[in-house]
Amino acid sequence: MIHKVSFSQDSIEQLKVLDDDAKKKLFSNFITPIRNGYNPDELEGKYKPSWEMQFVDSAMKVAFMEKAREDCLYHYHFGYKYYQDGRDPNYFGKVSDGIVHIQQDFNVEIIDHVIFDICLKHPSPFKVPFMKDKRKVVGL
Repeated sequence: MIHKVSFSQDSIEQLKVLDDDAKKKLFSNFITPIRNGYNPDELEGKYKPSWEMQFVDSAMKVAFMEKAREDCLYHYHFGYKYYQDGRDPNYFGKVSDGIVHIQQDFNVEIIDHVIFDICLKHPSPFKVPFMKDKRKVVGL
């Protein structure tokens, strides 16, 4: 399976205003390794389906999970400002405040990891910016 990275228009606008350290971490810990043939499971940060959550205790969380699964949404911790050990028994990898929200787009031989939002502070409680434009952009 071949992995690639694409960007939504929203994420390209976010990239333009990110500080240099955040850009370096995003490219060195996620974008460049994927472009060099790695799959997300081989990376240092945690790559996790956004519908996998603990403490599902409300109808809103159930709806959130269903929408995230339906849209094939994931998130990846890209190491901004630093990595720390993760404590998730089901998904290995280190965690950080910096995360990218991703929509996977499958083809027969390609998984496209479409970045549609970049967060520099891990949202708590965790949420996905569903209203962001997830349309792919050519280039970058």
